[in-house]
Amino acid sequence: MIAVKIIFYKKLMQEEFLQILRTLKQNVFIMTSGQENNRCAVTVSSVTSLSLEPPLIIVCINKNASMHKLLKKDNKFCLNLLNSSQKDLANLCSSEEDGESRFSKGQWLKYDPSYLSDAQSNIFCTMDEIYTFNSHSLVVGKIYELKHSGTKDPLIYQDGDYE
Repeated sequence: MIAVKIIFYKKLMQEEFLQILRTLKQNVFIMTSGQENNRCAVTVSSVTSLSLEPPLIIVCINKNASMHKLLKKDNKFCLNLLNSSQKDLANLCSSEEDGESRFSKGQWLKYDPSYLSDAQSNIFCTMDEIYTFNSHSLVVGKIYELKHSGTKDPLIYQDGDYE
């Protein structure tokens, strides 16, 4: 009986935590890694700066995501900050589609790694560290190149939808 109450309490806490998280507004990125014929793109919103000296950024990735496996092989990645008109790309890169099909829309430039040329900004990184916790990993990226359009019109994610 006590075990059932603990499980019930944990489930309630998870649901309440999710409700709190859904109130947050988050910028939407597409994280890319790999090179042609072995590249990956995934929509992420758990991104935050870590330091300016040296310039570091953190992104959270599900351990079951194909991106997680690719990062172990190719330690370069790009965080493409989407603008408000790129909701279709965010949906595509968070869908069941995988691999090259995620690069079927948008203006992707083949680089190491590929990047979205019409994104609001592009943050190019090498993986500095990866820390695994339960279902996700914190990936620390050391920034080596930046591209910024100068605009301030990011795609925002809140309450399960894009703004």
